[in-house]
Amino acid sequence: MRLCTFASLVILLLAPAAARAQSSVVDSLEARGRLGIPRERARELESELGQLFVINVDGFGFPEADLALEPDFAPLVEQLQVGGVIPHYGSSSYERIRRTNRALSALTRLPLLVCCDIVRLSGRKDGRFESAAFGDGYTGGFIGKFKSLNDDQFQTLARLNAFVFAALGMNVALGPTVDDSTHDPATEARARHVVQALTTFGLQPVLKHFPFLPTTANLHRASPDTRVPPEVAQKRFSIFRDLSGLSPIVMTTHLDDSLVDGSIVTFSPAWIGILRRDTGYKGLLMSDGLLMLRNYANPPGPGFPELAGLDATAAWAVRAILAGHDMIIVEGSAAQTRRAFAGILAEACRGSEMGNELAARIEESSQRITAFKTEHEQLLRRQVDVPMSTINGIISLVPKENTDLSSFRFSAVALAGLAPELASATVTPREKIQ
Repeated sequence: MRLCTFASLVILLLAPAAARAQSSVVDSLEARGRLGIPRERARELESELGQLFVINVDGFGFPEADLALEPDFAPLVEQLQVGGVIPHYGSSSYERIRRTNRALSALTRLPLLVCCDIVRLSGRKDGRFESAAFGDGYTGGFIGKFKSLNDDQFQTLARLNAFVFAALGMNVALGPTVDDSTHDPATEARARHVVQALTTFGLQPVLKHFPFLPTTANLHRASPDTRVPPEVAQKRFSIFRDLSGLSPIVMTTHLDDSLVDGSIVTFSPAWIGILRRDTGYKGLLMSDGLLMLRNYANPPGPGFPELAGLDATAAWAVRAILAGHDMIIVEGSAAQTRRAFAGILAEACRGSEMGNELAARIEESSQRITAFKTEHEQLLRRQVDVPMSTINGIISLVPKENTDLSSFRFSAVALAGLAPELASATVTPREKIQ
């Protein structure tokens, strides 16, 4: 009851901003004579497109706000009915992060995918202030970061990380990283441990980054042509074939390899075809963050003459959707996200050959996402209540970011004390997504 009251209060407080943002993109296109398809069809596309968006919601600069969230994002989530969010909280408070996630989840009709790869929490234990990071957002991912731990320690740490994510109100973990950037020969076995831990606490894993990361470049900054021989590339992404049945979502990345395609993987039907055909993967495909491309010295162009006038993020999103992605990660301000949404929808409503292909892809992906969410609605909306004292205990127990892992040991007594809380947060076999 308190949650409903709180969510209602949030919406009420933001109502003026939401009211200003309610103008329809379709109405605007029609008024300017740019609607090339029937109005009802355009309205359907407008209602479907939001499900393809996984947006960054930003809380930085709002440390004192009750939700630690920039005010523009809540009405954006509600109006566009986005498929997912990746919150950047600007806070390390467990209570405020949990409150933010629950408030966001209350804004959408279909279950909202609350995604995260890393979160930093602070707390107090025995009068001492401590902090720790949880999730997969390390160089080499969770597996690479903790490859020196023995199997028992690794599995325990994977369970504690998954438990914290569930306690925070997340339902999707952007990990495990399973590409060969982990530099761990046990990646497949350890990925299975991570996935098992996540599903035990009701979270959906995202396997990343297909097909692999270049060995000498940071794709957040540049994507040089790797020109990896096909037989070597097959070996490097073979783990996605081995793990294809473990996750409902796979994330691609901005790899450039002209021996396969002249376009980066994000824009490449050829690479998506390889993923589907050579690994047998049948789940949802998520792009890597599109805003990363803005950091490149020579960012990709629109790719097609028809997209030349679009906002760059919208053009990249169109290309990613046409390549076969079901979900696209769109970063930036709320205004930037609205521009991307409007640009994609405008292209889909032109009535051109490309626009019709884009409209068909939006409809296909929206239906796939909706079917997934509808089938597993109870699990995706699941919330667990964990006291701050338990989170404080976990923060004090897990290795810190600068911990010497070669000498790290868990406290058996502290672990035993957490056992009842861990057991109470597990999902039943009936709830689990197979």
